[in-house]
Amino acid sequence: MSSTRISITLTSPSSDLLKPVISVLERHGGSECYVYERKDHWHIGLGSYRSVIINSSGSNITITVAGEPSQHFPVTKPLPDIAREFLREYWNHTSRVYGHVGFNYAAHIRGLEYIPGQWPLLALMIPRIEVLIDSDKITLTGNDTKEVLELCALLKETCRSRNTPSTAHEIQHVDVNETSSQYKPLVQQALSQIQQDHYSKIILSRPVNLQHRVDMPSTLYCGRQSNTPSRSFSLRHGDYQATGFSPELVMSLDKGVVTTEPLAGTRSRKGTEAEIQRLRKELENDSKEIVEHVISVKEAVHEISQLSDKPVVEDFMSVRVRGSVQHLGSRVCGRLSPDKDMWDAFNVLFPSITASGIPKQAAIDAISRLESQHRELYSGAVLMIEDENTMEAALVLRSVFQDRDRQWIQAGAGVIAESDPSRELTETCEKLASIAPFVVREAKGFKN
Repeated sequence: MSSTRISITLTSPSSDLLKPVISVLERHGGSECYVYERKDHWHIGLGSYRSVIINSSGSNITITVAGEPSQHFPVTKPLPDIAREFLREYWNHTSRVYGHVGFNYAAHIRGLEYIPGQWPLLALMIPRIEVLIDSDKITLTGNDTKEVLELCALLKETCRSRNTPSTAHEIQHVDVNETSSQYKPLVQQALSQIQQDHYSKIILSRPVNLQHRVDMPSTLYCGRQSNTPSRSFSLRHGDYQATGFSPELVMSLDKGVVTTEPLAGTRSRKGTEAEIQRLRKELENDSKEIVEHVISVKEAVHEISQLSDKPVVEDFMSVRVRGSVQHLGSRVCGRLSPDKDMWDAFNVLFPSITASGIPKQAAIDAISRLESQHRELYSGAVLMIEDENTMEAALVLRSVFQDRDRQWIQAGAGVIAESDPSRELTETCEKLASIAPFVVREAKGFKN
């Protein structure tokens, strides 16, 4: 690999920013990669230059350096320290670092018992090539001149072409009512435990398994047309793939300010404009939804206060449109204390209150006992690290997941004392509607 870093900028006249993204993903279908959309900018980290993976039990570390055999080590220190050491040793700050964190990471760092799944607790990747796509240009950066030039040629051809990615995709039929019969009894169990003061809020989810393998690039393209996410992402790292339309951030750290954006309270946005407005007013005036949101914001303020001496609620209980659903959303932030770093902030804020519950530790413990299937990456986070003081962690919801053995989608609802099991089940169906209609079946005869 060349030691000289090359950077090329192309003009991009296309208004469809997803077009070059899909072109890159389809051409490099077997490569490890992360795609991350933020505020009309698409970031692609392509190919693993350096990576670290901590396995599902948190017992083993695998470090991979391009061109060298993978190295395996036992875990002998806290997981955040492993991440810090990996970045210090292998990251030269000439590219962003991408990664993902599984839900069980939260149990592991808190010393809670959990049954390991299959997916890693933590994975970080420094890419060989990075592509930034925005409204007027595409910038490619990498260490391998040949790879960068080949990708540059592909993107020039894509920008010249008037063709758009094919819309003749075979959408999988997904029955979002699968597993619904088990969900209401699950909510009843949680309500009983809430009455016994085990916790005051818990997010219970249900998976829906898919019959066919998933074409992730096509799913990203189809789903993004109808979703209005806070962040979009698609990843392939090792044997694990996911594509989703994140409704909120677990956290961001930017210029010393740490922010979290809890969403709690949901209604559908399907139907006529009058019906959507009626549902919006219903959301804004529903006492259960308001209580759920307020206690979530209160807990977010408490968490930020552990990281900053002046937590602030910048935006309180505004309606956030997220594709087929609408939520009550708030923003809580504070200046990060000088003695803390991004991993300190992440460990306090992860997993999101809106994906776990209150108190967080009791809710995480209860989720592991009540839910019958491992969450894996569902309600975890996708990471993008720009420098030592700039990081984002997008909450993994409204997503499709795929590994060697299965593929599935998943959704949950917040359960508090005022919850009605039938309404919580309906809420999971409303959320599944953000991803289920857009899951594209992989072409027959093709195996990722």
